[in-house]
Amino acid sequence: MKKLCLLLAPLLGWMCISCTSHSEKEISIFAASSLIEVLPALLETYEAKTDTDINVVYGGSNHLAAQINDGAPIDLFLTADVEALSPDIAEESDFVLASNYIVLATPMGSEKNISGTMDLSRTDLSIAVCAQEVPCGKAAESIGVSIAADTYEPSVRAVMSRLTLGEVDLGVVYATDVISEPKIISIWPDSPQCPCVDYHGIAFTPKGEDISQHLSEGTAQAVFTEYGFLTP
Repeated sequence: MKKLCLLLAPLLGWMCISCTSHSEKEISIFAASSLIEVLPALLETYEAKTDTDINVVYGGSNHLAAQINDGAPIDLFLTADVEALSPDIAEESDFVLASNYIVLATPMGSEKNISGTMDLSRTDLSIAVCAQEVPCGKAAESIGVSIAADTYEPSVRAVMSRLTLGEVDLGVVYATDVISEPKIISIWPDSPQCPCVDYHGIAFTPKGEDISQHLSEGTAQAVFTEYGFLTP
């Protein structure tokens, strides 16, 4: 039976939906919150093929890295910020899984006449971006525009929440977020443009290495592309 542990950190707290005790047939994964839509589709076939239960903890890459640096036992870390790990840990089995890129997003039906990156400097808009210490925040800083942000959120999921609830006029999120959420639209050129974010996989156990291999195969890479990610 499939048992998936989701610890979500879209706002300030953690919520455990369901968790199981660790056994030989269980695999623990820490994953960046921006992978929450695609990862279940990627792991479903692996669980069926190997008869394993995968527990996934989703959250901000920096928060998850802090737990790993403190010794949290996991099999695989899928992170959008490999630099947040201690250097000796980051040297473990490391591979680039996929990439993402940031876009500007507005609520569907917005009448604020938003057309591009220069609108990030408008003080008449309510603007949400990720905090500077998380990957989407670092990428937003690299746009090269002074951002008149009204709120700095702990994760891209929190920015998405602000947008879908209509609490802000403009936000900086990932391209994949816009694809998965019909309540917002992207204000960005059609072709991908950086700043980009690479998702690294760091395997700590043989089980983690086996899933890494699964995620690197052509079928899995096609799933990433289907969900809007860029693949190596």
